[in-house]
Amino acid sequence: MSELALFLVRIGFVAVLWIFILSLLSVIRADLYGRRVISKIAKQNAPKLTSAGIAGSVASLGIEDGDVFEPTQISVLTGRTAGTAIQIDGKRELLIGRSTGCDMVLSDEFASNTHAKLVLVGEDWVLQDLNSTNGTFLEGKKVTTPQTIRAGMTIRIGTTNFELRA
Repeated sequence: MSELALFLVRIGFVAVLWIFILSLLSVIRADLYGRRVISKIAKQNAPKLTSAGIAGSVASLGIEDGDVFEPTQISVLTGRTAGTAIQIDGKRELLIGRSTGCDMVLSDEFASNTHAKLVLVGEDWVLQDLNSTNGTFLEGKKVTTPQTIRAGMTIRIGTTNFELRA
């Protein structure tokens, strides 16, 4: 093999090695510090929901006026903290993850530091995955875009299952 070919192979190997190292550092940084995600869904949908009025948002949920879903707590169904409840009265946004800065701290090795968030948009709670490693699941389906939560829906992060309750 000529010296030029050997030199090009070495340069290619070093380039691939650096790409791998930089992508690894990017993943580690995102897991340690989390990613800042602006509530675009809240900014886009809030005027639509408030202009339609309360009846419009209730009708979009498919429930009657007398049965408005106004949760007051998050109940943990399975996982290390099963049986506990977190009060959500008066909050408009809840961070969920392993970080102590989160509103709902999970002791689950499959959860990211800032894994997901719940945002109150008008009368509806919206679940958003924050580009977590293992994903967030709503009723067994992976959340890729922000999803509206209805009464009785189960959210799974890692091995922890929970739901919003009135």
